[in-house]
Amino acid sequence: MKKYGLRLRFPPVQKTSKPAPPRPPPPAFAFGGGDDEDDIEREISRQASKNKSLQKIEEQHKKAMEEDPSVFDYDGVYDEMKGKIARPKVQDRTERKSKYIETLVEKAKQREREHEIVYERKLLKERSKDDHLFADKEKFVTNAYKKKLAEQAKWLDEERLHQIREERDDVSGSYLSFCCFALFFLLHM
Repeated sequence: MKKYGLRLRFPPVQKTSKPAPPRPPPPAFAFGGGDDEDDIEREISRQASKNKSLQKIEEQHKKAMEEDPSVFDYDGVYDEMKGKIARPKVQDRTERKSKYIETLVEKAKQREREHEIVYERKLLKERSKDDHLFADKEKFVTNAYKKKLAEQAKWLDEERLHQIREERDDVSGSYLSFCCFALFFLLHM
């Protein structure tokens, strides 16, 4: 039959003819009986050896501090070690740049400018339809709006020049250059 619950394992008790050895008597000083002078001398010698070891430790401590004042600066050393590990990670984050993000930002700005120009032209057409109604009224234009229009005109001029340069330097897209090349090739065969 099995027993359930907490079961303690005890070695099987064997009955032998030998009786168990008697326990040693408790120390005499526990009950107040004993030699007080021996105890005092032992305590004095223990304190003396303890003082000598403390003096040695103190001397070693002073010697170490003279050699290197930051020898016991454990927190500073630990922070420095962790800083060396963390610094490359932070530098990687700051130094790494995406390959394409700059061009994407430039293209987004270019599209925004083009959109603004188209919107301004659309507004200009709508205003031209209503110009006959407000012909006798004065028109006021702010300096900021004039500046914006001047920047748009400058940007358009730069874009036209850039486009003209690209067309001039393009060797593969021109039909005329192809014809010239073919004619040159046929003449020199």
